[in-house]
Amino acid sequence: MKLYLKISILLFCALWANIGKASQSSYSHKKLTEKVHVVTKHFKDMANIGETNISFGVIKGKEGLLLINSMVAWDVSNFVAELKKISDLPVKYVLNNNYDGNNTELNAYFAAKGAQIISHKALKYSDVFTQKLIDDGFTMQFGGQTITAHHSQGHSFGQINIYLKEANVLFMADSFRSDWLTVFGPKGIDGHISGLKQALAITDENTLIVSGVVLKEKLFADMSDIKHQISSSQLFKSLIQKHTKKGLSPEQIATHQDITTFFETYYPKRKYHQWFVHKVRPAVNFHATPRFDATNKDKNALLGQYVSDNGKIFEIIKEGDDFIARSTNHYMLPLKWTQADTLLVTSSERDDKLLIKRNIDEEITHLRLSLDDNWKKKYMGAYVWTKL
Repeated sequence: MKLYLKISILLFCALWANIGKASQSSYSHKKLTEKVHVVTKHFKDMANIGETNISFGVIKGKEGLLLINSMVAWDVSNFVAELKKISDLPVKYVLNNNYDGNNTELNAYFAAKGAQIISHKALKYSDVFTQKLIDDGFTMQFGGQTITAHHSQGHSFGQINIYLKEANVLFMADSFRSDWLTVFGPKGIDGHISGLKQALAITDENTLIVSGVVLKEKLFADMSDIKHQISSSQLFKSLIQKHTKKGLSPEQIATHQDITTFFETYYPKRKYHQWFVHKVRPAVNFHATPRFDATNKDKNALLGQYVSDNGKIFEIIKEGDDFIARSTNHYMLPLKWTQADTLLVTSSERDDKLLIKRNIDEEITHLRLSLDDNWKKKYMGAYVWTKL
């Protein structure tokens, strides 16, 4: 209960600090069935790409509501007001697609009022407030709907696509965006495409697909949109590999005519910016940067626990040919061994690395962080991880 109160106080402080933002709130509703609704929040501008529209699912049951994702903290009063247009019943469940703030910031608010918060088990390694952790194959009944969760390799660790069988609606959040190129996630473009193919396997030509961010004139997608993004993502990957082989840097690739033409062709509703290097760099990391052939001895020596300079405990584990660094309640990131003493943060949109440091006996003693000035420092520290 103390945790509920602490987080709720923080949420309300954020609300009052941003009361001007909340007053600009704009929502729309789409009633799909008697009990299933989609509520869409309309932002005038986000990330300098123009109007952004974020959709949520609302299912009405006998005793309350089930939300597919919550909302940003500063807009709590407006969001709650929109829910009351559907029903005065309390929120009983919140089911998160992933850890994004617009999907999770009101988790604690609704939990304090009696809701149960349900997220994928990977969100254990995030700062998201949650309660019940689930895995692929989770099923529940609510409001006459059979609700299933399908773990996707797209967007982020812990991304699940949520399917309502009777309504034939699939909520994909940012594992699929029809408006522009989404974050690929911990497996790169291959993982993103794998998640899209998984979505095709559980849908049909009549399925309504709700992505995390939509164009106002096209709130829903269908199988043809998924297939279109699979082909465009495959092309984007091939362009990245082609120009990396020519020796171009991510910054050079981002401004190359092939890439600007790609975005103008496949995402004409969005402004192209040179900072789309943030989309190029992870693709280079995953699909063009070669892997270093480290010895098994060194690979095993890398594994284990580390303490960061800001006191957080990280552990490094091995998954296939790659490594994962994770810290409970903090952060989780994929790593690729690219040089003798360099671990690349593959999903990073910046040039983030962990540099391996050894003692005179060549034993790994710590990892020196080489990070751009970005939000990861909140979790990872700014300087060093010391091996425990």
